[in-house]
Amino acid sequence: MRTFVTRLRSATWLGWQLDSNWTDPFLFLVYTVLRPLATGLILAGIFWAVGSRARTPEAFAGFWLANAFHNFVNQALVGMGYAVVEEREEYETLKFVVVSPVGMFTYLAGRAVVKLAMAVIGVVMLLAIGAWLLHLRWPATGAHLGPLALTLALGVAATVSSGFLVAGLGLSMPRAAINVNEGIMVGLYLLCGVIFPIDLLPRALQNVSLALPFTYWYEALRRFTLGHGASARLGAWSDGTLLAALAASTLAFVLLGRYGYLALERRARRLGRLDQTTLF
Repeated sequence: MRTFVTRLRSATWLGWQLDSNWTDPFLFLVYTVLRPLATGLILAGIFWAVGSRARTPEAFAGFWLANAFHNFVNQALVGMGYAVVEEREEYETLKFVVVSPVGMFTYLAGRAVVKLAMAVIGVVMLLAIGAWLLHLRWPATGAHLGPLALTLALGVAATVSSGFLVAGLGLSMPRAAINVNEGIMVGLYLLCGVIFPIDLLPRALQNVSLALPFTYWYEALRRFTLGHGASARLGAWSDGTLLAALAASTLAFVLLGRYGYLALERRARRLGRLDQTTLF
C-alpha cells in the first residue's frame, strides 16, 4: 500500500504538470473559473429558449444541478480517455509509461485525481453562479446530508471506474480513440437525464439508460439536494431503492472498469498498439 500511494502521488504530480503548465498559474485559474461560467450561461440561455412548460423553477434547478455534476464525466471519465491519446499521439511517451515502475493503471489513477479536482472547481462554480446570478436554491436538509454524501461517493467511484474502461478502449483502438471519447461524452449527456428526463427517450433507450449508474446518480442528486427528481419513472422509487440501484450499478462498473481495463491493456500489448500513432 505504501508503494502504491507513493506511485499514485508521483502520477498525480505529473498529471498536474501536464494539465496546468501550459500557462502561468493566474491565467490557468482564470481559465478554470471562466470555462464553467461560460458553460453555465450558455445552458441557461438554451433552457430559457424552450417552451413555457419547461420553464419552471423546479425543472430549471434540476437541469442546472445535473449539468454542474456532469463536469465529473467530462473532466474525469472522458479526460482519462484523452490522457491515453495525449501520451500516445502528442508526447509519444505511452510505451515508456507502460514499462515504468508506476505502470499505466496507477498513472491513469493519478491523472484521474487531477481531473476530479478540476471537476470539483467547475461544480462549485456552477452551483455558486446558479445561486448568485440566477437565484437558484439548494435546499438540502440535514436528513439528506448522509444520503447525499453517499450519492457523491458512489458517483465519483462510477466516474473513475468508467474512465478506466474508456482508457482501455483507447489503448486497444488507437485510430478510433478520439471518436470513442467524444461519442461517450455526448451519449452520457443524452442518455442519463442531464438535460431532459429519461421518460422522453424511446423505451429501448430508457432501458439502456437504466443500466448506467449516472442515471441514478443525477436523479439521486436532484432528490437529496432539491427534494424532487426529474423522471416520473424513477420518481415512484423510494430513496432506499434509488440508492440501492445506484450502489449496484456502481459496483458493476467498478468491476467492469478494473478487469475490463486490464483485459483491454493485454489486448493492446498483444496487438502492438501501445506505441501505434495515427498522426492525429
